[in-house]
Amino acid sequence: MSEDRKISADLAALFKQLPAQSYEQAEEIGKILVAGGAGTVRQLVSLIGDEFGDSDGAKPKEALHALVIYASRPGADDERRVVAEALAEQLSAEHSDELKALIARQLQLCGRTDDVPAIAKLLTSDRLCEPATQALLAIGGKEAQQAIRSALPKASDKRRSTLSQAVGLLSAR
Repeated sequence: MSEDRKISADLAALFKQLPAQSYEQAEEIGKILVAGGAGTVRQLVSLIGDEFGDSDGAKPKEALHALVIYASRPGADDERRVVAEALAEQLSAEHSDELKALIARQLQLCGRTDDVPAIAKLLTSDRLCEPATQALLAIGGKEAQQAIRSALPKASDKRRSTLSQAVGLLSAR
């Protein structure tokens, strides 16, 4: 494992508990992960790896998803904000399109209006337009609609269909 993908002892111990065997265990794992804040998000993203199917990235991916689900629960707005901001920040880092697509799919679950500008930057990519659009549709609102509308004039045929459908869906809400 490369130096930048070293697992901390705390995360290594947590990975052994995944997948959770009960709701109570899942909640405890979520509490531990969310307590680490943005640093835990950054570490998990660095551990996932850039290639789809990287077996070393399976547990970090599972943990990141668990963190997103836990932080997205009702009444956890501050935790959700911290997780979403950290994920949105990762979209501008030097990651592969596969990893950015995964991050966008997590933002589909926990993203907020504040995260729209970071997600919108992905709309120019043939590979990332679909997961970014899905995240923006989940977030909804004027900002998401404007981001999608702004991307339409420069969109390739492949992206134009996705973006056009999204504008229609957001307009119908």
